[in-house]
Amino acid sequence: MKVLYTAAHGGFAGEHAPLGGGAAIFDMLSAEWAGTMPFDLTHFTPKSVTGRDIVNFDTGSYARFSRQFEAVSTKAIQQQDPADTVVLVNDIAEGPDYNALRKYKIANIWHVDVVAYIAAIYCREFATPETLVRLYRMFGKLYPGVLQLIFQKQSDCVQYSAAHIVPSQAMKDIILRCYPQTNPAKIHVLPWGAPPALPPIDKQEARRRLDIPADALVLITLSRLSPEKNQQILLEALAAWEPQLLYPKIYALICGGAAYMHGQKHEALLRAKAAQLTKTKVLFPGHIYGEQKQLHFSAADLYVFPSTHESYGLTLMEAFQYGLPALTLDNAIMQPAFGAIATKATFLSALQQLVQSNLPEKGRAAQAFAKQNPFANAAASLAEILTEIQY
Repeated sequence: MKVLYTAAHGGFAGEHAPLGGGAAIFDMLSAEWAGTMPFDLTHFTPKSVTGRDIVNFDTGSYARFSRQFEAVSTKAIQQQDPADTVVLVNDIAEGPDYNALRKYKIANIWHVDVVAYIAAIYCREFATPETLVRLYRMFGKLYPGVLQLIFQKQSDCVQYSAAHIVPSQAMKDIILRCYPQTNPAKIHVLPWGAPPALPPIDKQEARRRLDIPADALVLITLSRLSPEKNQQILLEALAAWEPQLLYPKIYALICGGAAYMHGQKHEALLRAKAAQLTKTKVLFPGHIYGEQKQLHFSAADLYVFPSTHESYGLTLMEAFQYGLPALTLDNAIMQPAFGAIATKATFLSALQQLVQSNLPEKGRAAQAFAKQNPFANAAASLAEILTEIQY
């Protein structure tokens, strides 16, 4: 059996561009599966662009790139024997022409449900994902090209594919609400677990190398700088806390690079808010990886994860591996034993209560959870799903 793995965000591992979780999953699966799986693995990734090109595309350029990759990946798939090939699609909106590939067994990795993302971020949850799907069915021909691409591609993906890999039960439930004709057995809930990471180093050594005082409270966020990641929630909470008595010595590490359509504007917003703080030291290390990621995680006391739309949270699991407790909004991974779950309205009070608690104890619980759920287990489970796919 052959698995043809197509990924519009794949093949850029050496570039260290802030491509997000989908690209990370592609790299990690490829590494885990190298030479160990009961199938022949072949990759199909972009050849004419760089990762840096992709994260800097505007909306129109990204839509054109998606259509171009759709065409070339469809052609590559059609050159394969459908009787002996399973197609694994890493990026749905940028995926192949599902309608033209009906005779192939296709499995899709849902890193993000773009319709649900639009409902949460652009519609401010005033419209549900299933409402947006119904509206598209009625009025889709009037939509601009980029929205037609998103809605039709996701609909075709659900209709014509043999399997869907989602990281949470919540995502499966949304897909079934949007596309109720879907066989639930085709949707496999597979949490990714903790990605491979370098081991923690001594906290004070890490702080010495980053020029951070030994007695500081160090908060860290790590994700691309993009509006849905909401790093400004932390900065706004700190601004509200600063005028109060007994404000601690706080260093905030806002790690990540600006990415995709609104990234640079969002970075400018974050830097402006950081500049208004008078007692807090805010650092912007940029996109970090490898030993730099190890260094910054090791220096921190608390991971802050204020993303309002997160399908899973690979960086949260990475933080857990370093023994960091977390402050998050609601998501698929977080448990109160690992820190605190807040709303936007309660973020500051949750942060204040958390830093007064036993952070190391919560960090140890989080670290134990990460060790019990390594990414290698998810990779093995996905390989098994691919070998058993049936229509």
